[in-house]
Amino acid sequence: MKKYLITICLLILSAATAGCWNLKEPDQLAIVIGGGLDINAEGRLDVSSQIAVPAGLGGPDTGPSKKKSFVVVSATGKDFMDAGQNLQTQLSRTLFYAHRQTLLIGQRMAEQGMDKYLDMVVRNPKSEMRSVIFVVKDGTAKEILATEPVFDPLISTALGSVQLALGMKPYYYREFLCDSRTKGGAVLLPAISYNASTKRFIYAGAAILNKENSHKLSGFLKPDESYYANWIKGRQRALTVSTSGTQSNGSISLRAEALKSRIGVIKDSKGMRIHIQLSGKGNLVENNTMRDPSQGKELRKIEESLSREAEQAVNKLVRKAQGQYKADIFGIGKHVHRKFPGEWKSLQNNWNETFSKLPITVEVQLRYEDPGQTNSSI
Repeated sequence: MKKYLITICLLILSAATAGCWNLKEPDQLAIVIGGGLDINAEGRLDVSSQIAVPAGLGGPDTGPSKKKSFVVVSATGKDFMDAGQNLQTQLSRTLFYAHRQTLLIGQRMAEQGMDKYLDMVVRNPKSEMRSVIFVVKDGTAKEILATEPVFDPLISTALGSVQLALGMKPYYYREFLCDSRTKGGAVLLPAISYNASTKRFIYAGAAILNKENSHKLSGFLKPDESYYANWIKGRQRALTVSTSGTQSNGSISLRAEALKSRIGVIKDSKGMRIHIQLSGKGNLVENNTMRDPSQGKELRKIEESLSREAEQAVNKLVRKAQGQYKADIFGIGKHVHRKFPGEWKSLQNNWNETFSKLPITVEVQLRYEDPGQTNSSI
């Protein structure tokens, strides 16, 4: 009987100690929705966190609240965790990073290189790897986190939706990590900037981080250039292409969807060369010309004009990547590695230099499915 009672007591004690003894209630946590990394004027790391204020978010029964839905706190430190500890001194709740939706990198930090800051996001088990990541052009992450969005209560939610609205696939930190680990080339990160007149953010194109130089910022692509670069990389879902019309002959615009990309690597007696094939189909959304897309001959001319316009834009972008930046922003190195793994071993450490000299040809084919609700221009 005594052994039986001892066994029951041990079972009760084990059940009690096996519970969530370190569980923290929601009202004990400061839930970080967005994070920002900057280098301040003294060269120190400046970490900012956008923290949700539940009382300001309201609810289905209470409706919108007059209180602010977030607060931004910042602190400096030797590294991310040191700055985080200094940041914690400003709060009565424990910082909780598992719900972080956005990670912003200030331009000054990107210019110094991202290599030494990659570890902290991966090593911390509480860090959210599905955060969308942006580089802040001509500004700091702190000022972007402090802006109030138009439609969403939190800027982090708005930033997570901006790429979808522009027809892109969201770019998550885990993808950045995978792209950064392979050798050769560059990583293309979406960029935003702060508009001082409207006090809101705007999409600013894409930042080029050179993998062969500690992921330092090489420069930026304009928004329209970033669309074509993402199309080549298979990250663009939709894109509007317009012909170069004039006041006298007008222009035509096609909203292309079902975008496809194929990168061919050819090697023969003349050496290695690259052929990029892009295709898409969609609907005519504007026609300011006298061309009638319901006529077969006119339709072919419209498709040829749109394809030629996109082809010229892509060729210009390729020349810029090879000449100005000397960086493989298209991920061509992955295709070379896949097709010629043996030769890639000797190319990977200096791939950007090889890429800048490669012959690259471009072919674009755009097709339309629907002329809209009329044929020739009204």
